[in-house]
Amino acid sequence: MTVNFKQVFSQADLSKTDLAILNCILDNPDACIDEGIRAVSARCYSSPSTLVRLAKKLGFRGYLELVYFIKFNLAMAPAYLAERPSPAAFSLQQQAQFLDLLDGGKILIHGSGFSQLVAQYMYNKFMTLGIDSYLSLWPDFDILDRETRFRFNMVIVISKSGNSSSALSWGEAVKRNNIQLAAFCGDGDSPLAQQADMSFIYEDRQKYDHDIYYPNPFFGHCLLGFENLIKAWFERRNR
Repeated sequence: MTVNFKQVFSQADLSKTDLAILNCILDNPDACIDEGIRAVSARCYSSPSTLVRLAKKLGFRGYLELVYFIKFNLAMAPAYLAERPSPAAFSLQQQAQFLDLLDGGKILIHGSGFSQLVAQYMYNKFMTLGIDSYLSLWPDFDILDRETRFRFNMVIVISKSGNSSSALSWGEAVKRNNIQLAAFCGDGDSPLAQQADMSFIYEDRQKYDHDIYYPNPFFGHCLLGFENLIKAWFERRNR
């Protein structure tokens, strides 16, 4: 498999030697753990100190931490896709809060890039159910700062990473206007998830694939999770 290390470690200026070392680790991370830093450095026509400096440059405490990161986050990622997806992460209190707002509020939904597809689906579903909802697929979050008749009670933002500039700008505008923020994303530790009033986390096992190049079930998980919320909405109304 191939990985764009310049994208994964975008904060670092990677040389040809750095890339050769990283690809060597990616090819067989278990061997890099078992054989030790000297054997790996010899295979890469480098030195142990060069490998240590590379790990430090990338923000790791040492060589082994770098190897384990590549093993579990990059080399093993495609195999993860065949496993049973983990359940969504959110609290019943957050679910109840979300359902309350569906019953009695104006809802604005935003998603950009691939997340637009999820946002459009949510909007279509809400329209079918008679839920007062609006859709924004562009970075026009400044609409929230305007004095209009569209005073929203909740804004839903869908973002796989929870760290894109568009999603974070929306989140800041929502909080600035004292509106409830519901985040649908793939990383519970992301800035968007942390600032949201309701965070619905659906597993993303390709966190560093920002261009959505590899097969990624996140958006499917997100839609299934949303349908489960709608199911809970129906069940509550039929009690």
